[in-house]
Amino acid sequence: MSAPGFVRASLELARKDLRLEWRTLESLSSSFVFSLIVLVIFNFAFGVETVKQLGAARLVPGVVWSVLAFAAVVGVARSMELERRRETLAALFLAPVDRGALYGGKLLANLVKNTILQAVVIVLSAVLFDFDLFAIAAPTALVLLVHGLGLVELGTLFAAVATRVGRGEALLATLLFPAAAPLFISAVKCTGALLDGRGLAGESRTWLEIAIGFDVLYFLVALATFEFVLEE
Repeated sequence: MSAPGFVRASLELARKDLRLEWRTLESLSSSFVFSLIVLVIFNFAFGVETVKQLGAARLVPGVVWSVLAFAAVVGVARSMELERRRETLAALFLAPVDRGALYGGKLLANLVKNTILQAVVIVLSAVLFDFDLFAIAAPTALVLLVHGLGLVELGTLFAAVATRVGRGEALLATLLFPAAAPLFISAVKCTGALLDGRGLAGESRTWLEIAIGFDVLYFLVALATFEFVLEE
């Protein structure tokens, strides 16, 4: 019997990870609780009046993307930690599939979970910081998807590194945040432009295009190196 193709194998592996997640909700619940606590703390620290005085465009982007960045670390790290606890990394590596499909499956599963997390965080942010999300829903979804994809691409690769050397979220964050700095800058710029009513035009569009370029770069680098990460 021939080995499954890249896409099919990636989908099967992603389905396996998501089934495990839906049974326990370990990764999502940890990320949700963390995000809620941090958003509430920021809400009490700034207050709605301060947000209104300074403008949501100046405060909210930094808060939202700080929460999403650290919550993504929690979620991605847990997904790889589960494989380590079950001692299934070696079994996955021995499976008769394209080695890149191992990365593709993890990436798809983490992307689904991260997208759910982003949706919850942005809605909670709109409620707590009192800005009109519905007016900018479509471009906000695009910004979240583009930047969330790049964050998960890097996070999935670096989570494998951290798991392989026996380190956890601390090492993952140390590796991820510097490498993802262009994404964070772009995300804050684009989100600020949307909240300021300028839309994705001019400078913010340029930042979005830069983020898309980094998404492609991160994916290609991770796909080429993931096999060696598992081997080492």
